[in-house]
Amino acid sequence: MLRMDDSEDEEKERNLGKPEGTKKGKQRVKMEGEASSLREKMEQMMKAREEFTRKTLETKILITEKKKEVKLAQVEAKREKAKRKADLEERMIKVKEVKVWKELMVEEKEHMMMSKKDMDQEQLQWWKDYKEDIVERKRIFRGASSTLRGDTPMSGGGDGGVDDSTTGDNGGA
Repeated sequence: MLRMDDSEDEEKERNLGKPEGTKKGKQRVKMEGEASSLREKMEQMMKAREEFTRKTLETKILITEKKKEVKLAQVEAKREKAKRKADLEERMIKVKEVKVWKELMVEEKEHMMMSKKDMDQEQLQWWKDYKEDIVERKRIFRGASSTLRGDTPMSGGGDGGVDDSTTGDNGGA
C-alpha cells in the first residue's frame, strides 16, 4: 500500500529505474520550451537594458556638453559685458577730461581777455605769471598730443603762445 505522505524525493527514488511516461515526457518538453523561452526573454531584457543604459549615458554626455556650452556662453557674455562697461567708463573719463579742458580754456580765455589798463604792478605781475602758466600748460599739452600723433616740434605745432598787447611779446617765442 502506498503511503500518503510520500515526498517528491521518495517518489523519484522509487521511479528511478522506470522509463519516462508520455505524460512526463510531454511535461519535460514543455518545461524545456518554457526555459528556452525564458532564456530568450532574459537575453532580450538584458539587451534592452544595455541599450537603455547606453542611451542614458549618451544623453548624460549630451547634457554635460550642453551645460559646458551654456557656461562658456555665459562666461563670454560676462566678458563682453565687462568689456563694454570698461569701454563706457573709458569714454566717460574722456568726456570728463574734455569738459575739464573746456572749462580750463574758458577760464584761460577770460584771464587773457582781462583789461590790464587799471592793474597796478602787483596785479599785472600776477596776470603775467598766470599767462606764463597757461603758455607752459599749452606747450606741454601740444607736446604730448604731437607725440601721440607722431608730429615733431618742427611740424607746425607752435609754442601755444598768446600775444601780449602790452609788451609785444608773443609768449616766449
